[in-house]
Amino acid sequence: MADSTPNDTFATIIAFLTVDVRRRLADALAAQPGLAPAETTVFIDSADRALLDNAARKLNRVLLLELHAAKLSGELTASDEPAKFAQFVAKATRPDFVLALRQRYPALAPRLERALAQQGQGIVTLASRLVADRDQLATFMGQSLGELRALDMGQGDVHDGGQTVARVTFAHGIVMYKPRSLRVDAALDTFLDGLLGDVSPRIRVPAVLDRGDYGWTRYVEHIFCADDTELVAFYRNIGHWLAVMRLLGGTDIHHENLIACGPVPYIVDVESLFVTEAPMAPTGKGDAVDLAQALIRSSVLRTGLVPFRAPVLGLDGVDISAIGALQGEQPTIRGPEIVNAGTSEARVGLVDVEVGEAKNHPCRQPDISRFWEDIIAGFQSLNARLDALHRDGTLAGRVAAFQGSRIRRIRRPTQSYVEVMRMLWHPASLHDEPAAIARATDLLERNAAVSPVAPADAASIAGEIEDMRHGDIPVFANVLEPPQIDEVFQAWLDMRPEMEELTIRGALVTAHLNVRLNDDKRSPYDLTAHHPHADDLDRRRRAMAKATVEQLLRLSVRGRDGTMTWISPILGRGGWTMRTLQPNLYVGLSGIALALAGYAREMTLGRADEVDGVSEALDGVLRVLRKAEDTDDAEAIGGFIGLGSQVLTWLTLDGLCPGAGMLAHAITQGARMERWDIENERMFDMLEGVSGAIVPLLHLADATGDDRWLAVAARAGHRLEATAILDARGARWPASIFSEPIGGFAHGATGTGWALARLGLSKAGTAADRQRWLALAERAFDFEESLYDDEGRNWIDVRKPDSRDFANTWCHGSIGIGLAACDLYARTGQARHLSTLQRAVSAAVKGGWGYSHTLCHGDLSTWELLMRSRRIDPALVPPEDMPGIAIILSSIEEHGIVGGLARDAFTPGLMSGISGSIHQLNRMHLESDMPSPLLMECGVGEGVGFVGSVTHPLKTEPT
Repeated sequence: MADSTPNDTFATIIAFLTVDVRRRLADALAAQPGLAPAETTVFIDSADRALLDNAARKLNRVLLLELHAAKLSGELTASDEPAKFAQFVAKATRPDFVLALRQRYPALAPRLERALAQQGQGIVTLASRLVADRDQLATFMGQSLGELRALDMGQGDVHDGGQTVARVTFAHGIVMYKPRSLRVDAALDTFLDGLLGDVSPRIRVPAVLDRGDYGWTRYVEHIFCADDTELVAFYRNIGHWLAVMRLLGGTDIHHENLIACGPVPYIVDVESLFVTEAPMAPTGKGDAVDLAQALIRSSVLRTGLVPFRAPVLGLDGVDISAIGALQGEQPTIRGPEIVNAGTSEARVGLVDVEVGEAKNHPCRQPDISRFWEDIIAGFQSLNARLDALHRDGTLAGRVAAFQGSRIRRIRRPTQSYVEVMRMLWHPASLHDEPAAIARATDLLERNAAVSPVAPADAASIAGEIEDMRHGDIPVFANVLEPPQIDEVFQAWLDMRPEMEELTIRGALVTAHLNVRLNDDKRSPYDLTAHHPHADDLDRRRRAMAKATVEQLLRLSVRGRDGTMTWISPILGRGGWTMRTLQPNLYVGLSGIALALAGYAREMTLGRADEVDGVSEALDGVLRVLRKAEDTDDAEAIGGFIGLGSQVLTWLTLDGLCPGAGMLAHAITQGARMERWDIENERMFDMLEGVSGAIVPLLHLADATGDDRWLAVAARAGHRLEATAILDARGARWPASIFSEPIGGFAHGATGTGWALARLGLSKAGTAADRQRWLALAERAFDFEESLYDDEGRNWIDVRKPDSRDFANTWCHGSIGIGLAACDLYARTGQARHLSTLQRAVSAAVKGGWGYSHTLCHGDLSTWELLMRSRRIDPALVPPEDMPGIAIILSSIEEHGIVGGLARDAFTPGLMSGISGSIHQLNRMHLESDMPSPLLMECGVGEGVGFVGSVTHPLKTEPT
């Protein structure tokens, strides 16, 4: 986890500068009794390499600075860059250069001397311990190990005065040396044997020989599973580890701490057990949000076993989990490295760094999505066994056996220490060490202000800096006492198993989704109903909506103050992570509020079955929404994520809950949009950007009769004019999350064109403005038209133009394109929009059913397009063998409600989760007049208009 291994650019100079300390270490090892001559050579060679690598990390930047100073001063006179570099090497291997370094960097020599000396002492200590323990190691391994053949001391970070883990290879076996007490490892081995002695193959830790302050463990070989039977056992065992670590408060089980040995996942470093939770400061958003965040912190996510994205400096967005860290899912990270090595142009450059493969995976190309259910089943079965032991009164005694073990608490991420240490060894820091210490102190203090587990007292921070000044990663450890054990055990008793299972499943899904961020292929899932039927449609619709609302309420997090929220996989800048919901319409609380308000209204009107607690849940969500809007800065201005979404939410709620004062909240959010720096906004799409702000502002102007909102909408129109990319193909806009401008509704030209057309049809701006906006909208539709493929009869997805994988979704593809055309044709009667609508309906029908049950990218938006098209002209939609509603209901009955991208996780949001399913199931009623978010409607009766339609399949059924 520490700094990367340096290259050997300055190897000759570093060898010269460290010759004395390395010679002293070689002499000490040569004098070590009990080692054969060949073994002494192994120790000396390995120790020499370790000290040279350590010194290079600390000297490379100093030597680079000196190289450039020599070049600029004219000291390097050779004819080419490599020759100039050779001149510098000659200069830097003279005694006067050493004296100059001491003058310019007064802290360098004493700190480097101590860092290397204590590292050397740690190696000498390892040698003496190996000699003393030879006989016990033979007994431990069951055979004489023979002569020492190799020593690898690069197996972990340097701690506690230069000590590190080492792999020790003998003629007849390999052991791992660990310079810490292994009592906790032995206790865990005993615990697992008592818990799972009847299970084979079972989870394990390496066998240990505990020698008090240090110890030895067996080496675990990385072995791939032989077949699927072994893979199932491996992932079931991962579920067992989750249950055990949840009980014992385990953390830091990252990908380098788990080794797959066939079907057995070994955890090879278990010193971070019984870690208690530090209380977090209240969020100010209500007790439910505080509780949800506490649930995430105390859940299985903290173990490090399940996928998570590291939010730490230098690793932002990287998954370092034990069953994650999948190749293909990792973001590109940048790391410092010497470039132009061997020339006088050598410098530190940021280069792409691959996150290296570890030994945590049981096969060469793991697909954990195949084994999600095995992981969940393993967690459930072992948790049930633990619960039975607790009911028998024996579990607490087994847990208490860990008392007296030394455990480590990760107070700050290792990578944070690496970054601070890099600063402390910077040439400027070595020149002015007091200033560097002050900077490091400030950084650690500020980190402590936002991290409750980080040490904040001056003495601890000074100790951390002292360790890093001499090359150590700080360690915090304590001996386990009953109060700490009891606190962790109580946290297990307070666990909500259903929330843990939800979190496990959600975390597993994020790994799958993060892979798909780099490989955006249509999901292979087929949710087509195998036995569709049209019997009792309204009864089935009501039953499905009721069951889904009950699931939504059951999996909520409720606060003592009446607030309510949820935990879900959320897509952020660094990828998919498990988070509490934010106040937005797409995946957040705003969309859930709309679904709950709509269901409450439908219950009142007798069009939905009664569900207890809906009104209370709506009130709890609205409390969080109001608090979040008061305390959080807006993340964007768009219509589904951002201020526009909040305006649209409150306006829609004002229609669904008349007289509840919702309009005032819409005005408040509109005022925030008014203050937004639209003229410099660089997000342009419907979801988060300028395009998405327009229609909510037009609605707000209609609702209030206040033209100030039209003025804000006009500013958005002007911004889109200023940023349009225009050429012979038409108009499009930069896409913030894609490499080039794209088509479609949510992120592309159709959505922006639709917003501009709506703006041009409004009273915003001047007559000339409106003409320009309408003309620019036409150019946006020209660009979308340029993507139409006559052979495929569909629109090409710019993200994958050669795939022939046409998207039939609202966000990307024919459904969103068709809905925009449907809306604009109804408003303008222009033949262009009718032509687009005809082709979109044809593509949607050809694409068929069975993708998902979401509004954004699923069957429910397909139904929306077909229903709206029939309203305009029944002949637009070909005759169906089975009504779309019947197909959707049958699919849900066979498969359950399945979301879009996060298919196998509980996703509560509106556009990609079950709240959208609830809302659309309600809108499928013959007399429903609720608005559709797919076209940013907010008024009751605004756009549905299905009442009396002879094509509506529920018309003949009683309401």
